[in-house]
Amino acid sequence: MFAALGAVAVMLVHLRSENVRCAARILAMDSEWTQLRRELWRVQTRSARLRAPRRLHERVEAGSSDLVAPGSEPRSETVIRVAARYR
Repeated sequence: MFAALGAVAVMLVHLRSENVRCAARILAMDSEWTQLRRELWRVQTRSARLRAPRRLHERVEAGSSDLVAPGSEPRSETVIRVAARYR
């Protein structure tokens, strides 16, 4: 009888400790999720700012963009050979 009560008591302690461990893990995951949502928001707002027409014009005028007008760069020999192969 005492052995059965002892086994039940040990099982209850184990279940409670698992419950606490799971609750702590849920809180940690919730915190991580909140942090990831903030990071996503930051990246999306930065992307939107960089894609705004005014910002694109500023970057092009400042010369900090690698954008070039079509046909302004000479084509390399490799590109010409590959393009000729697929005609």
